[in-house]
Amino acid sequence: MLGGFAMSQSNRHLEVGTEEWLNQTAGRLTIRQAISISAQGSAQVFSGRLSRSRIEPLEANYQVSRVTIARDALASVLETHRERVLERQGEALLNHACRTYLLGAALISDELFQNVNHTAAVVAALAHDDGLANPARSGNCFTVDSAKEVDNMMHQLSATKISTDAARAAVISHFQPKLPMNAGADAKLVAAGASADVMGFGLKRISPALLTELWQEWPDLEFISDVRVLLKGERTRAPRTRPGVLALTGMPYLTRSGR
Repeated sequence: MLGGFAMSQSNRHLEVGTEEWLNQTAGRLTIRQAISISAQGSAQVFSGRLSRSRIEPLEANYQVSRVTIARDALASVLETHRERVLERQGEALLNHACRTYLLGAALISDELFQNVNHTAAVVAALAHDDGLANPARSGNCFTVDSAKEVDNMMHQLSATKISTDAARAAVISHFQPKLPMNAGADAKLVAAGASADVMGFGLKRISPALLTELWQEWPDLEFISDVRVLLKGERTRAPRTRPGVLALTGMPYLTRSGR
């Protein structure tokens, strides 16, 4: 055992960010996995800071069309779950969750968007930080608890097991720079939206007018300050996890500036 990162031989070969991996490890990483996640995070930050994008008018129109569809799906789920999310996470995290879903819709391609299960993606976006705000057990990855909240929310919607599994997969995989090999469209949407809203990755690829609309609709409300505090807390609460490792390597200090 070295630095608390011991792991059974069988668990070393599980793909990080999958349901099976989370079930067997509670999100605790091996030393090799922690180094890999840290390196991926640094590479993503470097790439994101250097990227320069020019929005073509046609792509801006496609973004608006995708976000229009996404707004309808979001509104439908919020009719049932808005008060629950507000009670458990507060308004700043609710707004972040809504921006996550809508930014993800803007960032993914039309082809990928057509494969999104929108109920699953909306619930995943609304639940993805629930465990960060309401962690149950020290040392576990917060996505363990976020996935449980997915189950609660999908049960209230009488969702199918397929949809529930898709939402769980999106929540479990979202907090890593490189998604699992078989990540679905829902997971890619949530991960893209969360990275954009927390780190600023991809925001330059979205129409400025659309970004202004989204932040007027779902304002920051000091979200960045709040999430920095939450991430710093993961360094001591769950240092062996993806958020713990990324927080230890500087993620709280690399988040985007507020809008």
